[in-house]
Amino acid sequence: MSDPVLKIERIEVVKVPPRWGLLRIQAANGLEGFGEYTVEGQLDSTAALVTELSRYFIGQDARDVKRLVRGCFDQSFYHGGPHYMSALGGIEIALWDILGKSVNLPIHRLLGGKVRDKVKVYRWAGGNNNSPGAAAEEAARVVSEGARAIKMNACPPLAAIDTYGGIRAAVDRARAVREAVGPEVDIAFDFHGRCNVPMAKRLARELEFANPLFYEEPVRPDYNRWLPDIAGSTHVPIATGERMYTVAEFSDVVANRGAHILQPDLVHVGGISNAAEIAAIAEANGIAIAPHCPLSPIAFMACLQVVAQSRAGWILEWSKGIHYNASGATGEVDPWLRYVEESDWPLFDVDASGHLPITDRPGLGVNMNWKEIQRAAETGVVWRDEDMSLPDGTRANW
Repeated sequence: MSDPVLKIERIEVVKVPPRWGLLRIQAANGLEGFGEYTVEGQLDSTAALVTELSRYFIGQDARDVKRLVRGCFDQSFYHGGPHYMSALGGIEIALWDILGKSVNLPIHRLLGGKVRDKVKVYRWAGGNNNSPGAAAEEAARVVSEGARAIKMNACPPLAAIDTYGGIRAAVDRARAVREAVGPEVDIAFDFHGRCNVPMAKRLARELEFANPLFYEEPVRPDYNRWLPDIAGSTHVPIATGERMYTVAEFSDVVANRGAHILQPDLVHVGGISNAAEIAAIAEANGIAIAPHCPLSPIAFMACLQVVAQSRAGWILEWSKGIHYNASGATGEVDPWLRYVEESDWPLFDVDASGHLPITDRPGLGVNMNWKEIQRAAETGVVWRDEDMSLPDGTRANW
């Protein structure tokens, strides 16, 4: 007979290279769960929030995931935003990991079961203000490593009305990449919120020649009210969500018909349960979900659980090889795999069609090397937001 209570004894918080906040929850019977609380470039404040919120969870039954997490949210008079939701999401992911392990089932089974056996992934392929030739070379390398779908930054930061040639540079870069990878590889373009509304619409039209898979975050979420106008100006699907933090925000975008692909970042949106709710909204409205995930294997495996069980699930971002995740890297081990037990590395071998199999191992399905994580925590994190400016000196969204 199982224990009547699976008491939470400890929540450990660490900050490790390249730019990740990881946590471990230990339960009374020796079970442990892993989570991630990353707000890139602002880890210290987010780690402090994890510690502050821990008082709602220590001593409670780890299996009461929704009761504990939703209770913490509702009892906190001030909640929401990237730091709070990331701190809460990191704890929530770890609780799901423990729950799955306690009943020897993968999280997707606890959510209702998988609807697919494998998930297509896309890899990052640069385009961050590099030359067309350099962008083409990087994209070709990523494809040679097995990627059948890639994403690249669409453009440099643009003025409200582009007078500095940014759109022309974006078109030249996109053309070089398309020629380098051929017509069969999917290419998504990430605007990264670098455009104001007029230039987002213009850039969307100018890049259509490349047959884009989707346009990501054409404007910052501050300007989501304009998404229906932008979506109506192009036949390319519009994706957004990495800087949205509640289920209600995604519901509003869908109600306004502003996006065709929802991209909740599971860490930033409060964890697995909220992401599953967003996936249900997508499914009910005939659109797709493709979680944003430039983070660690913990966040990636949490995303995989949600995509596995949703008919709206479709493709998943995989940050292996992304330049952000090389910050602070040492040795010969792939920085993305550094904290994963070596015996689990084959979990991340893609097939010839660019898909990863969905594991049926319990919990998140991946074993983390906590001793290596603790060693890395001694180094700390030095990653900061990129400093970008327009030619006239105006600070820009990177």
